[in-house]
Amino acid sequence: MPVASGPKITPLRAVVYGVISIALGVGLVFAVVSLAGSDRIEVKLGDDDFNAGDAENLAAEIADRGPVPWAPLSRGRSIWINHIGSDPEKGWFAFDVQSPGASGDCVVDWNADRKLFVDTCDPTLVYSATGDGLTQFGVWVDDDGDLIVDVNANDLSPDPAVEE
Repeated sequence: MPVASGPKITPLRAVVYGVISIALGVGLVFAVVSLAGSDRIEVKLGDDDFNAGDAENLAAEIADRGPVPWAPLSRGRSIWINHIGSDPEKGWFAFDVQSPGASGDCVVDWNADRKLFVDTCDPTLVYSATGDGLTQFGVWVDDDGDLIVDVNANDLSPDPAVEE
């Protein structure tokens, strides 16, 4: 049974295919580099939000045992979650476990006697129960009663929903 041969590749066709392939490759690299340098593409790794669970249960746990550390979240970030007040819908704070500019081994720990966070490497650095002075993260209670923390955004401002 005879087998048909495919199209013949002549040296001219090979050169044309090679030039077109190189031009397409260079164009693709140029497009990727120019898009990466623009604001058109947003790279996101991990989830924007972290669901810490039922707000009412978490508020009760914090009232009994103190602030809750969560580690690690997106980008290896660890946070403290604290609740102040009696309303589980309000008074939530989520903030970084490290003092601004601290090295990786230095974190803030909860001192229950003083009701303050104290830096493990520099005990003169203390922070209030709200984490004021530490990197703050957005936190809210959703419609299902779950506490949600925005781990990718930080606003450095206290939660306006704190009970007085």
